[in-house]
Amino acid sequence: MRVPIPFKFIHAADLHLDSPFRVHEGKNEELRSLLLSASLKAFSQLCDVAIDQKVDFIVLAGDTYDGIEHGARAQFYMRREILRLGTHGVTVFMAFGNHDPVNQGQEMPISWPDNLIRFGPEPQTFALKRGEVTYGEITGMSYATREEKRNLAQLFPESSTDLFSIAVMHSNVGGSKEHDSYAPAAISDLIGKGYDYWALGHIHKRTVLCDDPLVLYPGNIQGLHMKPSERGIKGAELVEVGTGGVNHRFIPLSQIIFDLVEVDISGCGTLDAVVEACLDSIQQKLQEGEGRPLVARVVLSGLVSVDLDDLGGNLDAIHSELLAETAGLLPATYVDQVEGDLTLPRTLGEFSALSDVVGELIREVGEWRSDQQKLNGFSIERELRNNLASRLKRAGLDQSLSASEDDLDAAESLLAQLFGGGRPA
Repeated sequence: MRVPIPFKFIHAADLHLDSPFRVHEGKNEELRSLLLSASLKAFSQLCDVAIDQKVDFIVLAGDTYDGIEHGARAQFYMRREILRLGTHGVTVFMAFGNHDPVNQGQEMPISWPDNLIRFGPEPQTFALKRGEVTYGEITGMSYATREEKRNLAQLFPESSTDLFSIAVMHSNVGGSKEHDSYAPAAISDLIGKGYDYWALGHIHKRTVLCDDPLVLYPGNIQGLHMKPSERGIKGAELVEVGTGGVNHRFIPLSQIIFDLVEVDISGCGTLDAVVEACLDSIQQKLQEGEGRPLVARVVLSGLVSVDLDDLGGNLDAIHSELLAETAGLLPATYVDQVEGDLTLPRTLGEFSALSDVVGELIREVGEWRSDQQKLNGFSIERELRNNLASRLKRAGLDQSLSASEDDLDAAESLLAQLFGGGRPA
């Protein structure tokens, strides 16, 4: 590969400009407003980075628009930003994908700036030039229709230049199950074509499929919902090509983060303690997002205290409390759902680790084993009835449980029966 001059470009994909998201009435007004313009502002930030970094060009690898109608607001916004890029000498190469196919798209009659080059439904190759110096080639193609089932990689010509060559394609390479199998291809189909960089789109999670040549999905620039591929900070790839090789790095662009907030409530003995643990975890997630607003799905996990054995029936109440507690947070925060992935204690060790009354009783039983004076005064009935009368009745164990000094095993078994469904291991 010959590099006459060093150059930079940004590889982005799946902008889904002006995506409607799923804006519910329950979200606070600040977040609702942010959601309605998030994808557009993410694109503006991408253009800001391109100008600041003095890149030569931007590659958009499909699904720039969210639907075949393209949207009037999205097209006006796109035109304005491309004009701004043009004043800084930045060219934009744009391929179309399954959301915005070239033969089914409904574009407005807009005159597009000369610095926008759009790939057609057959492979096209353009020289990369700075002034009179040609420093590379770029080849790309677009979807003609939404349901593109051909292996487009096989339609690309083999690269014949000794300069740096880029291929642009919207495709499901490797058969990701989370995305529709449009333009399916194998990684070997791409590598055999001789390009130095494959600028891919369609998969919304940033993924490097190969380092040499570079085969890369940058992911989308703004998460759209709670699917795994939409979570976390989204962005684009800044690529620098020089005589020393190719360097690339992720550029964060998300205006709003969609993500899980996982909360271990093993040490919580009350509902308000659960809420506090959730709020602490939400604050930590906000710090990780470096000031970006957050749409959070809270997932509770861990060993549940016996005092919270009906926690699953209170998830809606916890959700409502979290909505109230986060309403005034900055940056804006919205909890869209609370889920539980919880387990009840089953072993003696798990019971004894609890911070509630059962954990205390189990630990006391252990102490009684080595303290004859305490053992002489031990009564299962008294201890359980003093501490757990209501639970005994609910469990159908409201009966005489007098015990002698030989009944410590029975005490442990009873506690396990009451709260764990069997004798602890």
